Amino acid sequence: MLYFIINMPLSSIRENKWTQEPYILEIKKIKYNNNNNLIKNGIQFKNEFSPLSGSELEYNPDKYNKNYLIKQTHNCYSYALGKIVKGLKSKAQPGYASGFSYIQNSDYDCQKFSRRLKQDNPMSYLESFDESCVAGFYKIFLALDVKNDYHWWKHDSSGYWSHKPGASDVVDKDGSGKKIKNPVLSNRNFGRRNYYKPCFFACIQSDLSRALDTIYR
Repeated sequence: MLYFIINMPLSSIRENKWTQEPYILEIKKIKYNNNNNLIKNGIQFKNEFSPLSGSELEYNPDKYNKNYLIKQTHNCYSYALGKIVKGLKSKAQPGYASGFSYIQNSDYDCQKFSRRLKQDNPMSYLESFDESCVAGFYKIFLALDVKNDYHWWKHDSSGYWSHKPGASDVVDKDGSGKKIKNPVLSNRNFGRRNYYKPCFFACIQSDLSRALDTIYR
């Protein structure tokens, strides 16, 4: 399956500078295979750190941790999507902004969450740990505590990973208190929740996410 990315300046998207005048788009073609990029048992990694695209966000936990309202309303998913939404009253959930129903126990499946992410962030695509995202995109990671919970991590510009467990603080440590080089190899057991099932790495462009729009205000 082939996936196409339209290469246009992100400033045009952010500032909503759309024009009806003719213009040329550069389209890059990327291999995209949902099944091949799901995490398999016994997976091996070539790199200690996942390569950077140059579009990763800086690790800045104070943006979330010091404001009580932001801390309470932004969860791991909204943190991974990379945006603070002022006036947010309901925590973002995968697929809700795209018309998916409430997440049932039977929905705690890697491929089902991949489809929810794809609808929320239509330009997103699955990628391996050892490959960088294309310019303008950065990497996130999903793991499951099957039938109980899901959790997302975000790749930072430092090369390490960070995450925001529910309404608690943003941190860059795993269940053992160690900085996260690779979330698959990290300790994902946090006591109350053990995200023992790794799912996939995905590349996203934050500004193109439906899950950050006014549906959650």
